[in-house]
Amino acid sequence: MEDYIEKKFVVLDVETNGLNSTECDLLSISIYDPNINKTYDRFLPLELNSFVYTTSINGITEDMLENKKPIEQDEFDDLIKEFSLYDRTILTYGSIDKTFIKAYCKKHNLKGFDKLNFYNFKHQIISSGFSSGNVTKDNLCKIYGIDNVRDVHSGHNDCLLEWELFKKIYSKFLLVTGNNVFELNDKYIVPVSYLQGYNNFKYYRDIPKVYIKTKNIRKFELNKRKITRFETNVSGISIEHLINTMLDVEKINSLEFELKNKLNLTYIGKLPSVFNEIPISFNKDGTIKSLNKDNDKYIESVNKTTKQLQKQIEPLVEYIRNKIFKNKKIYSQELVIDQKTNVFSKCDLSNEEVVLEIKTNHHLDFEKIKLQLFYESKNRPTYVLHINWDKSEFIITKVEFVDEFDFNEYKRKDKIKKNTKEFSRKIPNKDLIVLEYINSSYPVQLKCIKCNHEWNSNYKKILDNPVCPFCFPNTIVSSVEKKVMVREKEKNDYGKRFSEKIFIKSNGTIAVLKYYGSKSNAELGCLKCNYIWKIRADHALNRCYCPNCKNNVPDKTNLEK
Repeated sequence: MEDYIEKKFVVLDVETNGLNSTECDLLSISIYDPNINKTYDRFLPLELNSFVYTTSINGITEDMLENKKPIEQDEFDDLIKEFSLYDRTILTYGSIDKTFIKAYCKKHNLKGFDKLNFYNFKHQIISSGFSSGNVTKDNLCKIYGIDNVRDVHSGHNDCLLEWELFKKIYSKFLLVTGNNVFELNDKYIVPVSYLQGYNNFKYYRDIPKVYIKTKNIRKFELNKRKITRFETNVSGISIEHLINTMLDVEKINSLEFELKNKLNLTYIGKLPSVFNEIPISFNKDGTIKSLNKDNDKYIESVNKTTKQLQKQIEPLVEYIRNKIFKNKKIYSQELVIDQKTNVFSKCDLSNEEVVLEIKTNHHLDFEKIKLQLFYESKNRPTYVLHINWDKSEFIITKVEFVDEFDFNEYKRKDKIKKNTKEFSRKIPNKDLIVLEYINSSYPVQLKCIKCNHEWNSNYKKILDNPVCPFCFPNTIVSSVEKKVMVREKEKNDYGKRFSEKIFIKSNGTIAVLKYYGSKSNAELGCLKCNYIWKIRADHALNRCYCPNCKNNVPDKTNLEK
């Protein structure tokens, strides 16, 4: 197996002067061929920066780059040929190597990059974004007992380390939880939080597509002066514990299942911690207790906020108890296992009939928690309680699971709703209501609150002259517009989609007055010159212009006369 992968792969590592490939220099390129134990090392001149800012990381100084020349096409071609780069996969640990090589080739007009095949084997390491600071190549090499890890990096040595690490995890996936590293396998039942929070899970297995609609159903305002949000997740923990206490929930203990499930994983080792954890325990009165004396004052401040919060959230707690859970028993941390997809989840609050998830992070993105809600719901009505810290209010949102078509329709209508609201602000006449505004290419649907008439208009025309054509018929109404208004008033469709296509293709200058089908003559009217004519509907889409305006005949007889 090793002989096979040694012929299939080469390792590439770069040293850079920063993280931005368009603003920072590529300082060196190193390539290692494990099949013949051969290395290419190349320093490159400073071109974008005046100094080397990363010497402490890679040991490269300005003197080492002095008199170096950029790579030219001949050298690049020889490099590809020497290491058979078109026929092998180029290994990297992270995406920065490929990004900088691509930017360098583009800047120096080097041809051939598009034929190179890169593989970032960091995709085989699955971890939370919060633990990325310690999931480094060096730390993993130390766990596997790979020697020659250095504080100061070099491209050549990094290539050797990356190759040894790749051999250890070839065809495997690692899972990093907290600071512990495990080897994944199909027996392990995956917590749903990993699917949605550990980005590299998508390389390990398929993740189901879930579509949701959300609707805020209730808000509870708080006194801003008495609410403090603490930087760590202790705010969320304390608030959840307070709500659980006030609701007198029954906590379900699934520790035995989780321990047995964890034993399905193969333990590899432990990474150094990059966070200072605050150990706590829960008190029966809804407060929390510090298990480390050094954190006593901090936890005391948290509890002070908790006690001030308790009285304020009584209406919220009663709403949850009465309206959401209908005065029935409420459970905390209910375990839900989906055998089909091998995923488990735990509900914050639930019973047989309903689920309520509590989220206390600063900015809640429903798209990032929809998988969790989907697995928890089990076809039960699902709600989310979250806090808008900027406005100091608790919000209860109902979540509905839909198919892709309904989701796209929901998003489309939501966008139109926002566009309509925004366009309404531009209309100075408060007697006019904007019923629908899609964008500048579509007709604007309007209503006058004085005469109760509805009509369509060109968006520019209504902005230039925002008046009701029924209340002021002599100001702007042409004969064509009158026909359109009659059509709208009588609620005749006349081919809505056809009308929209004609309106868009003519840049809002042509209206459909009558439509009987694609193979029949349609009656069209020009909103510029007031000319009316007939043309077969499917031909009109290809000849979407006013013949009168095109021929520039001002007195041409039209069909009205």
